[in-house]
This record gives sequence, structure tokens and C-alpha cells, in this order.
Amino acid sequence: MIGTVTLNPAIDVILDVDNLKIDHYNKVLNAHTTSGGKGINVSKAVRGCGKETIAMGFLGGGRGRMIEEELRGLGVTTNFWHIEEKTRSNTIISDKKTGEHTLLSEPGPKITEYDLEMLKSIFYRVMSQCRVVTLSGSLPRGIPVNIYGDLISIAKERGVKTILNASGEQFIKGLEEGPFLAKPDLRESNKVFGITINKEGDAIKAAKQIIQRGAKIGVVSLQNKKDLIATQDEIWFAESTYHKIVNLIGAGDALVAGFAITLTEEGKNIEEAIRFSMSCALASALREEEEFSSREEVEKCFQCVNVKKL
Repeated sequence: MIGTVTLNPAIDVILDVDNLKIDHYNKVLNAHTTSGGKGINVSKAVRGCGKETIAMGFLGGGRGRMIEEELRGLGVTTNFWHIEEKTRSNTIISDKKTGEHTLLSEPGPKITEYDLEMLKSIFYRVMSQCRVVTLSGSLPRGIPVNIYGDLISIAKERGVKTILNASGEQFIKGLEEGPFLAKPDLRESNKVFGITINKEGDAIKAAKQIIQRGAKIGVVSLQNKKDLIATQDEIWFAESTYHKIVNLIGAGDALVAGFAITLTEEGKNIEEAIRFSMSCALASALREEEEFSSREEVEKCFQCVNVKKL
């Protein structure tokens, strides 16, 4: 079983437009809603590959119920703590002419100390069912920045491998507890450890820092379709060669899902794990709306992924 933690889930409202004009009238071509949040996206991708997954975190109000119902409909097991304030919503504007995506992200609900203790209790119990757990995304109000470090510590005590995918101080604090794999979320600032990730050398430097700070594997994304992966002894470069990308939203979460899946499968070496994970990201990016729905879709992408040791 692969566990996922999403402390700040959302209902994603996706609006398709043709050539977005700022400060101007824009006609929406199509609109739909779906459950969102980085960990939730990981669970969707894991389930798409036919693996069992359990999603945890905070949900509130009607939006929270919508998320839970959707996930259960997809075959994802859920064990969320329900809070008084309602779950946030995000608005994603997808420009069909330029291929650009604009995200308007709400801050999220207020979490009480009691809510946090209940979530930790759920997390502790669920770890008895999991081999890997992913800890992803932003924090709602009221959550201390060391929360991911606390959850990593609990998981390690229970013998569960951890994957950290976050940004800012919560990412730095989480690294102190030594996750198995760590990937910074660069969507907001494209910077980690004071390093702006503009070229391959920047990504290598950041990936090495992740290892030095406690992770066994460090992954840093570069220019959407490239990733640098560091271990204690090696640096790997991976790149998608397929150019007709439809939708990059959730592709990074699918990459994380791929690594989580390979950590539950015996006999996978690092090169195979990287190729499979990059193929998960590509399979997600080729879908207009939903995650891929079969492992076969992922395996078809193998030929479009280059992996090499530097």
C-alpha cells in the first residue's frame, strides 16, 4: 500500500480559454472541476497504475465531501480528518492557444491543534498498512513548518519509506528527518537553498544539497520535461523527448507516484525507477483532463524517455 498525505487539498476549477487577455473580457470554452492537491494527485496516478493507495489529510465542508466521494469512486481508500472550515478551491486557467496554465491558489482553512493531533493519530495507525508514504504540497493555516519532519519521523519508526515533495521552510525542515527521496516544489519561486534553477548545473548543485541534508535520493526538475536525480554516489539525467504535451498540471505528482510505485516493487534499479517515473509524468502530461488509467499507458512512454548517468 502507498500512502499519500495532502494537508491542503482543493477542489480544482479548470477553465479553458483561447488566448487569455489580462484586464479584458475572456470567454470560457469549457469548465470542469476535480479533486486536487499534490498528494491527492499522487494517489490518482498510483491507482491509475493499478496499485493500492490510501489518501490522508484534512477535508472540510461540501468541497471536502466531493473530494472524498471522487477518490472513493476511483478506488482510492480515504482516511481524512474532517475539520470545521471548508476545503479551499483553486482556479486553473488553461490557455489553449499558448499552452500556458495560470493557477490562482487559495490559502486554505485554519487547522486547530486538536485537528493536527487527530491527523497524526490517523497517520500513525495507517503506517502499519503502508510500505511507502508521500508527503506533498502546501500547508493550510495553523500548521507548523516542521509538520513534514514530524510525519517522516513517525513513518521511519514504523519502517515506512518516505517521499517529500514540498517547498520553502517545510521542505528544509522535512529534510532534517532524512526522507528516502526528496523533490522540491519549484512552482512558486524556481529556487531552493538559495539556488535559482535555470540550467543543468543549478539542478545538479541543488540535488547534491538534498543528499547532503539527509535524503538518499534527490530529484530536481528543470524546464518541465527534464529532471536531475542524485544519489550518494551518482548523478542521473532524465528527459522526455515527446514534444506534443497537452497538460503539465499534475505531471510532477505523477513523477512522484512513479518513484513511490518502484519503491514497492522488488528488483528495480535506479535507472529503471527513473525511467518508469518519468514515463508516469509523460503519460499524465498527454492527458487533457484526468490522470492516465492504466500501466500500459505508462509503459508506452518508455521509448520517449532518455535516461543517462552523468
